[in-house]
Amino acid sequence: MNLKKFFIGLAAAFSLVAVGTSVSQSNTAYAADQKIVVNKAKKQVEYPAVVNGTYFTQPTRHLCVYKNGSNGDKAVLRGEASEITFYNDLKKIGAKPGNNLRPADMKAVKGQGKRVEGSKLNIYIKWKGHKAVPIQDCIKSTKKYKTDFRFGGNLGRAQTMNTGCVTCFDSCSTGIVSDHAWPTGSTEPNHVVKFYGNQKVLPKDGTHVTMIVKLAEK
Repeated sequence: MNLKKFFIGLAAAFSLVAVGTSVSQSNTAYAADQKIVVNKAKKQVEYPAVVNGTYFTQPTRHLCVYKNGSNGDKAVLRGEASEITFYNDLKKIGAKPGNNLRPADMKAVKGQGKRVEGSKLNIYIKWKGHKAVPIQDCIKSTKKYKTDFRFGGNLGRAQTMNTGCVTCFDSCSTGIVSDHAWPTGSTEPNHVVKFYGNQKVLPKDGTHVTMIVKLAEK
């Protein structure tokens, strides 16, 4: 009788451990992707993201990276939708990819970098209770400049590399969108400039925001 109770108790204990493990795993899993809103009339897409406060004080070359990419935790904004979907949605609003950069361009020495081409895009950030803010105001940098984001394209490399790069601060051969204002090599390897999220403008770490990417008027 005592032996029977022992085995019943042992089975119950294993059951509790299994349940506990299951709960722990589900709590650490990423939430499902969020939907990108495409507005063809306004020629804009609204991309969901979350503020990563780490980059208020640490420099990064990434404005926004999809959370499931290899660079998912290396950006001011942690993206909640695939960069591949983002690429396709930009094409839906009439944006044309430049596709002019190659991986070798990323190793350019200072003064010899190439600039991303493609349709010009205006970017804004908005969040609950706050109107949309131009991306220029959401960025801090060690040098003054004017943003000039372009639809670089790079779909094939985005699929192959799986970095998750949605938007980069300097011209990039993998990111879907990057900034024509800074040629390849500006952040790495030449360290010409450093970029940060502007803590005085952006909401606190963990806040859900929307990155509005709008096709610029010609």
